[in-house]
Amino acid sequence: MRKRRRGCDVPDATVLRLPLYLEKLKLLQAIGVEDVSSRQLAESLDIKASQLRHDFHYFGGFSQPGRPYQVDKLVEALEKIIGIAQPVPTAIVGAGHLGQALANYQNLELQGFPVRGIFDVSPKLIGQDFRGILVRGMDELEDVIRKEGIRIAILTVPAASAQAVTDRMVSAGVVGIFNFAPKDLKVPAGVAVRNERLVVGIMSLSFKVKCLLEQQAAAAEGADEADDSDEPG
Repeated sequence: MRKRRRGCDVPDATVLRLPLYLEKLKLLQAIGVEDVSSRQLAESLDIKASQLRHDFHYFGGFSQPGRPYQVDKLVEALEKIIGIAQPVPTAIVGAGHLGQALANYQNLELQGFPVRGIFDVSPKLIGQDFRGILVRGMDELEDVIRKEGIRIAILTVPAASAQAVTDRMVSAGVVGIFNFAPKDLKVPAGVAVRNERLVVGIMSLSFKVKCLLEQQAAAAEGADEADDSDEPG
């Protein structure tokens, strides 16, 4: 079995697919499926089986050639690889509409990311309760991060304050930031940032929609021309 690789030599595309594999496997686990082949798992995610096996080989392969994967063992292995075999204390910084929606999103905790702190600057929001977690003022940020052992923060503050808040979180021990702020953050080595740009994502979708509509229009135009050519002169 190939020696397991760790960290930075795993392609980003592979890392992004790991949660998809885990999500699908948990669905299979929930309905009592014990074994699944690479082909079955890949087809359920609309990817090639060779791609799935290639992704898994970065971490050892998980099964003998020609034999199916054991669902329970593969779920356990992927949870360890992703880093959620144990709950990962998480903070939400910025309790506006987006922050509140995330605070109420129960699946965060179910997937291993229990929210242990919610923070905002607004006196109107401080003290509000979201699923048992009170919104705290920003003056408590560092203390709560250290006390709760928070390592991941979801950042939903305005762009103007994002860098200053990031600096404070990093100094308190946060090593992963899921950034919704429309700003590129500067962080030291040893800290990871994932930018989630909502408008950029919608623009990308808009491009695909435009192409689909153009293809449909071209197909309709071609069909009309074909009908015209069939008419007697």
